Amino acid sequence: MASQGEKRGAEPDDAELLSLSKRLVENAVLKAVQQYLEETQNKNRQTDCASPVKTEEAAIGNSKESGNNSSK
Repeated sequence: MASQGEKRGAEPDDAELLSLSKRLVENAVLKAVQQYLEETQNKNRQTDCASPVKTEEAAIGNSKESGNNSSK
């Protein structure tokens, strides 16, 4: 019986390996999903931030043009 205790301490059994493997896969999948969501949100923020700037630049450009037209 002492040899079984030594063997189990050195080598985990199949059930333990299976449980550890499942946890590793679950953690990897969760991490990948979180990374994907963060990247997607960052891309959406960049496009959201860029849109008002472009709109603002267009509005400034239009006001300059209308100012130029009225001075002529």
